[in-house]
Amino acid sequence: MNKKVIFIFLFFCSVPAYSQKVNVGLNLGTGISSQSLNSLDSKYTAGVKFNTIGGIPYQVDSYIGYNYGLMIELYFDLPSSSIDDDVSYNKISLKSGLNYSSQGVEIEDGNKTRFRNNLTYLQIPILLNFKFKKFNIFLGPQVHLLNNFKSTEVRSTSLSSSATTQSFDFNKENYNEKDPNFVFGVGYEFYEGLSIQIKSLKSMKNTTSIIGEEWKNKSFEITLNYILNKLL
Repeated sequence: MNKKVIFIFLFFCSVPAYSQKVNVGLNLGTGISSQSLNSLDSKYTAGVKFNTIGGIPYQVDSYIGYNYGLMIELYFDLPSSSIDDDVSYNKISLKSGLNYSSQGVEIEDGNKTRFRNNLTYLQIPILLNFKFKKFNIFLGPQVHLLNNFKSTEVRSTSLSSSATTQSFDFNKENYNEKDPNFVFGVGYEFYEGLSIQIKSLKSMKNTTSIIGEEWKNKSFEITLNYILNKLL
């Protein structure tokens, strides 16, 4: 495992001594992901909005994946008010952990050949979380470390072997190892220790190493969260 990952995780595990409350739990869910593809400074794509690689248009469709992992929340109770007792329900926390996420995209070229690209990431969130009673809002950066990549041709056509427009050859070397994301989400605790969360994730930097191209990941994830120290 990456040394930086271990350092960040150990750091968050050592902080509980300075906080008022610590939650440790598990999360499991699904997600819908996609990508935006943009050929930079291409005379063929000036002013257009469709997805392109090398100036050639590609159709991009969403991919349904999964995610699971370990989370840790470091809570700090906000001071209560003698005027409004509801303030005592407000809490602020730092949320981190280690998550494994299957993301991807389906891409179709001009010859109607379709590829399914699956990218698996190790996610390390560092989020600021605001809780009011059973609701919470969270946002912040999340680092994605590329763990594996697989490209599968799910549909080919007779045009593929003879057409002049050749399909792009996708491989792991096309992607940068790190993909920093910005995360925004909301959650609801429907039972003590059990909550559901919906979050949006978007790449903050270019995810491809190909010169002249800009690829960015974007996804929505829905997770079910189990706080172990409340359930056990």
